[in-house]
Amino acid sequence: MQIILDMTTMANIATILFSAVMATFLFSLWYRQENRLYSDLPLMFGITLLTQAINNFILIIPVLGIAPASLELFRFRSLVIIGTAFPMLVVLITIWLPRLKRHHSKILGLLAVYWVTVALLGPSEAIIMMLHLPVIAVMTLGMIVTFSITWKTNRLKEVRSDYMVLSFILGFAGQVGKVPMMNMGLDVLGHLINAVATVLIALALYNPWYRREKAVLAKTEDTPMASVTI
Repeated sequence: MQIILDMTTMANIATILFSAVMATFLFSLWYRQENRLYSDLPLMFGITLLTQAINNFILIIPVLGIAPASLELFRFRSLVIIGTAFPMLVVLITIWLPRLKRHHSKILGLLAVYWVTVALLGPSEAIIMMLHLPVIAVMTLGMIVTFSITWKTNRLKEVRSDYMVLSFILGFAGQVGKVPMMNMGLDVLGHLINAVATVLIALALYNPWYRREKAVLAKTEDTPMASVTI
């Protein structure tokens, strides 16, 4: 049992470091763009990966003896997850609701109030998870649908939409199968799935194939990523 625990802790630490490195890479990619927007995909997913690293660190806090596992720690972790989930909402409303731009902050604010209320007032971990999961599921499904469309229509050439779709499918499968994998002692497999999904996101946003194609065909002005409507 101790060996499994040690392997799980090491896998968590590896996930923390890897997510932090990928987040730094995406922040750098966003910063190097000539025209930067706060809704750009590299920035949004950089925030997601950074908070994912923080989330995984909170998971191992009880194992490291820093603080005991408690409902209060779970509430704090639920609040941190806002930084993982809400960038997806920013991307979705930017792409799908450009004409309602003046209402974007209201949409984000209302959902944030709901999320925080559930995290702070939910009576148990199970209920908090049950009330948060539909929000995450809808956002994940929205991202899969969005990038499936851009993949099919080829409207967002600077991003590998197929990799994005695969990444979100893997990420969602990893979350759904997290508890069964833990029960079977396969926590490391869950972290491996998460690592693959993280690499796919980084590759999709960096898209070296598109960069080579641009260099060969013509020198054109870069446009901010996620500046697309469907």
